[in-house]
Amino acid sequence: MLALMLLSLVMITPMLAWNLTGEKAALGLNYTLRSAQLASGSTTTARWNPCQQAIVWRVNLSGWPAGQRPAMLKQIQTAVARVTKVTGMKYRYAGTTTFIPRQENLASAPADIVVAVINPKTTNFSFSENSLGYGGVLWATWYGGDGEGAAVVRGYAVLIPSGMNKLKPGFGPGNRQGNVILHEMGHATGLDHVRSKAQQMFPDLTAKSPNGFATGDVQGLTKLGTKAGCISVPSRVNITDYN
Repeated sequence: MLALMLLSLVMITPMLAWNLTGEKAALGLNYTLRSAQLASGSTTTARWNPCQQAIVWRVNLSGWPAGQRPAMLKQIQTAVARVTKVTGMKYRYAGTTTFIPRQENLASAPADIVVAVINPKTTNFSFSENSLGYGGVLWATWYGGDGEGAAVVRGYAVLIPSGMNKLKPGFGPGNRQGNVILHEMGHATGLDHVRSKAQQMFPDLTAKSPNGFATGDVQGLTKLGTKAGCISVPSRVNITDYN
């Protein structure tokens, strides 16, 4: 049975001088959301502002064979559309980029989310020998006269060509490229790993992986989307707006 790692943990880096880092919560059975610790000591779910005009995304396909890039892009677009359907949030594709997500450069990404199919040696995330990808989010926290809060401001999904090449293209149950993309896009939306093997956010891809997002994945994504309500992000959260 093929069991490959669908890694990764969400990036937790301060965006502003007055920010505090987030805190990792224990993994849930069917879905796990990220918790950002606020200045008061309380926590809140780390999620995108679902009322922003759009979450702009770009792709870096430099590590994928040129002739196969249109097909890979189509798979990524399909995965984004599935996230959109569940969350209700708007996404806008803005083309290709040469940007390579790294731990220290996420705030300067050329889009809200960058999906990169690249040689893992060009980035500095922690990959294992069996890793298929790595994804996560970066959020800002604030406090002051206008209250306190947190909002995700950047996301990323790195896909490893050597591992992806071993999988069947498209979507469906089991060891499919589409399931890896959905998993990493789940991270780029704010989901973490879970303990249930029946969910797409389980850390390993196997022959028994579900066909697309399972019930728990959908529950988690719903709590991150439009039904969770708008976030009022202060103007002093100085992050480039790509809309």
